[in-house]
Amino acid sequence: MELKTLSVAIAATLSSTAAFAMSEPVAQVTEKVEHHQHEHGVETAQPEYAPTELLPQLPKQTLRTRATQSVEAASVVCDVESFTTTNSNDLISAIKTQGASCINELFSAQSRVQEAAFDSDHMYNVAKHTVTLAKAYTGGGSDELEALYLYLRAGYYAEFYNNNISFVSWVTPAVQEAVDAFVNNANFYENSDPHGKVLSEVIITMDSAGLQHAYLPQVTEWLTRWNDQYAQNWYMRNAVNGVFTILFGGQWNDQYLQTIGNQTELAKALGDFALRESSIGASDEFMVANAGRELGRLTKYSGSAATTVSSKLKDIFARYEMYGKGDAVWLAAADTVSYYAECSEYGICDFETKLKGLVLSQTYTCSPTIRILSQNMTQEQHVAACSKMGYEEGYFHQSLETGEQPVADDHNTQLQVNIFDSSDDYGKYAGPIFDISTNNGGMYLEGDPSKPGNIPNFVAYEASYANPDHFVWNLEHEYVHYLDGRFDLYGGFGHPTEKVVWWSEGIAEYIANEKDNQAALDTIRDGSTYTLSEVFETTYDGFDVDRIYRWGYLAVRFMFERHKDDVNQMLVETRQGNWSNYKATINQWANLYQSEFEQWQQSLVSDGAPNAVITANNEGKVGESITFSSENSTDTDGQIVSVLWDFGDGTTSTQTQPTHQYGSEGQYTVSLTVTDNDGLTATATHNVTISATGGSSTLPQDCAVQSKVSGGRLNAGEPVCLSNQQTIWLSVPAVNEHANITISTGNGTGDLKIEYSNLGWPDGSNLHGWSDNAGNKECITVSNQANYWGYIKVSGSFENAAIVVDFDAEACRE
Repeated sequence: MELKTLSVAIAATLSSTAAFAMSEPVAQVTEKVEHHQHEHGVETAQPEYAPTELLPQLPKQTLRTRATQSVEAASVVCDVESFTTTNSNDLISAIKTQGASCINELFSAQSRVQEAAFDSDHMYNVAKHTVTLAKAYTGGGSDELEALYLYLRAGYYAEFYNNNISFVSWVTPAVQEAVDAFVNNANFYENSDPHGKVLSEVIITMDSAGLQHAYLPQVTEWLTRWNDQYAQNWYMRNAVNGVFTILFGGQWNDQYLQTIGNQTELAKALGDFALRESSIGASDEFMVANAGRELGRLTKYSGSAATTVSSKLKDIFARYEMYGKGDAVWLAAADTVSYYAECSEYGICDFETKLKGLVLSQTYTCSPTIRILSQNMTQEQHVAACSKMGYEEGYFHQSLETGEQPVADDHNTQLQVNIFDSSDDYGKYAGPIFDISTNNGGMYLEGDPSKPGNIPNFVAYEASYANPDHFVWNLEHEYVHYLDGRFDLYGGFGHPTEKVVWWSEGIAEYIANEKDNQAALDTIRDGSTYTLSEVFETTYDGFDVDRIYRWGYLAVRFMFERHKDDVNQMLVETRQGNWSNYKATINQWANLYQSEFEQWQQSLVSDGAPNAVITANNEGKVGESITFSSENSTDTDGQIVSVLWDFGDGTTSTQTQPTHQYGSEGQYTVSLTVTDNDGLTATATHNVTISATGGSSTLPQDCAVQSKVSGGRLNAGEPVCLSNQQTIWLSVPAVNEHANITISTGNGTGDLKIEYSNLGWPDGSNLHGWSDNAGNKECITVSNQANYWGYIKVSGSFENAAIVVDFDAEACRE
């Protein structure tokens, strides 16, 4: 996707309606941050190159579920109005005082705020002040410099998108002077995360200011200097990854175009970087892939570097595999080479088709209307996915009274569901196979239903946080998009001439969740309410998750529960493509039903007792740790403030996710009592059968035939088998509620390493424990954890290994 804007205002459980093929190879990627987002609409190239928006602020590979969203950083109170001052000294003081997190708000601030904040005089004076601080920089990071450089590049972003902002000619030279001051500082090539935060803003400022041509020597030097020590630090990876943004953005810079074709040393550095085998499977593999992609992009330029470019690319295709070792680099290079050069010269013609056959090698036919192509699903998963879609199909036709009659001119007869083994595999392979952006949680590609033989595709991946029956992320929601497009909306994705986002996303959420949508109820309580008129005008612009999904769901559910006949009449219009009549209908609803809509919302969240839910195994052994969870308990009009467990053997607990060991065999009735903020209570019970064979302290021996996890959340006391991949990220909840935790691995073949942190994903600098013995037998014991989440990184080369986390155990398992 030739789009430059990155967004970190990303949430979980999002979905899409359709997408079309990208016209050119994608830009560089950032380090993988799990977020389950969907991108919507047509993927088109921007006519101009847009400066970069927000960059990732958290060094986390976040694993989240529909029910659990955590705030990763302390909230900061920002005074955006202070940036509208006419006094540059006051502005500089506000920038340095409030810091980068508040400067980020200027990217989406009101036009008047941006116009005042990014006056040419301000840009010039801030740049000059930055020069002074950059020259005095002694290394080790600087919050003030980070904020100042972020302000400067935010100014170029605002100038690009805000027609009322246009910088005078002397702004960019001043900004270049500010960049030069940092580049020429003796600490420019320092290696530390605090330094990386500043460096990231400096490098992206080079790009945003259109100065790509001026810093090619520094790009080359960073590529040459990069080593395993730099790669250990997340912010350094994030910062130096920005050099690929410079190479990508240079396409729109005439001065860059005049010189790039003769940058032989740069081409060599890119090639050598892409051929860094030590990075394959490591934390900086995404950077190596970016190097291959940008090396391939150099084939579009003529000049003395062409021979080096061609030679290095041939080395990449010879050393790495299309599907296997180094495939991320191979595919990234092939993406740009196949677009800009002759594929036959490199022996990569039609690689996309060949790749699809290798990756999505499993075929399972659910019915004449649904076929699954998968990478690594079990028979049970295929059956469960088919069963779920079959149920939804019947429920959809019943609820919308379709008579199973497609709209006119819709020749779709079978949906193809393409399921990758993990989000990493989706990110790596779905792009070249389906020509889509993969910085999302999956895509529905409708194609052109008016063409006979058209095959719509749902592209998805397995995830540990998805429905455990089939583990296919967003399956329920996306399948409704297919049904809705075939039976409710005339024409393809781009056919409606009026806004239908509220309906297409709302009906998908409604059919998928029915009346179980706690997130929608929560958004009523938090005050982010929308009127019916506003909901009906929803678009994907700005990607407001609450408005698109929660309020789309609420509007659809309201109309189904209170005005079903009106819905049926609206569908008469949408099924025929009468969009002006559709618009008139929903406008009438907005006028007639707004008061009722507000009253209905309040009835959903009116006072009521909480709902207690126990999640736990039904059986266990004497001495074995059993985990109990109350996290699925809910309260529709407030929040649960306390829990009380009675394990049926005379012991109790007030933890939300306790572990318990029984001392003798028998059947025990466990009770959970939850209390909400109004003092109301609810109780649930759960029977557990304990056998007398004694607690097992061993890890699974049969991982070769068991299902495996490639990431996600671990439950204490429950051993799991590990996927045979080089890096696995796992999280453990409630570690701060126990005196100690032990992490045990073993069995299988190979040699793995485990690292643990209570401060975020292990990055080499934040570890609380690690174990790196020969083989797969590893053990970590830590105590007195301060934070709720524990984070585990498993790395190395191994097969059929197992892992378990135990709370309050005396020793690791064997």
